[in-house]
Amino acid sequence: MKSVLVYGGIECHLSKRFNLTVLHVEYRLSPEHELPAAVDDTIAIYHALLKRNFSSSQLLLMGDSAGGGLSLLVTQALIKQQLPLPRGLVLLSPWTDISSSGESHVRNVNTEVVLTMYERDWIIQRLLGSNHGQIPPDDPRYSPLFGSFAGFPPMFINVGTAEILEDDSRRVHTKAREAGVDVTFEAGEHLMHIYPVFFHYFPEARRTLDNIHQWIDNVFQIKN
Repeated sequence: MKSVLVYGGIECHLSKRFNLTVLHVEYRLSPEHELPAAVDDTIAIYHALLKRNFSSSQLLLMGDSAGGGLSLLVTQALIKQQLPLPRGLVLLSPWTDISSSGESHVRNVNTEVVLTMYERDWIIQRLLGSNHGQIPPDDPRYSPLFGSFAGFPPMFINVGTAEILEDDSRRVHTKAREAGVDVTFEAGEHLMHIYPVFFHYFPEARRTLDNIHQWIDNVFQIKN
């Protein structure tokens, strides 16, 4: 969910591969616009689609890294507002815990090649903006891992086992299953942060995209 100039290629590829229309959301960014600005912007787009007679059952939320965390925050906000939920969520290496409390933040520090601990800390400082040092990092308004997953739609979660955010995904998977959510979890052995976007280079990335495609087809068939 970054700039369309960055994500346009992968989004066009996924649209063709999954046979779905992709709507790119360019939400307001920190530090100029602190959370919940990004959540509010995404929900505003969601509202606009519903007003245009799109059914929530036609919609999927998909995000990677911070965009994956945002997808979780948006879904939690939709549930609190008692709004209809999307058909499902597809999350690639979602960033769900800005307290960095998962063991993988230490265990994988020497194998992470995309999102390093230094970049992580720099981003967190800007994400919190003026709130940095004033709120607990496990505040569920910022770290969806510590929020509720009750009532969530089906989810597909993918993560690499060589990345520092590995446990961000594993712990969401565990909490969601405990809440009765239908969760499909896939871990790419020895692979890096958001590895499916590198489908041009790795057969593992292409296999994961095939698995996501199959999951999407199944989710739509089950509820039809």
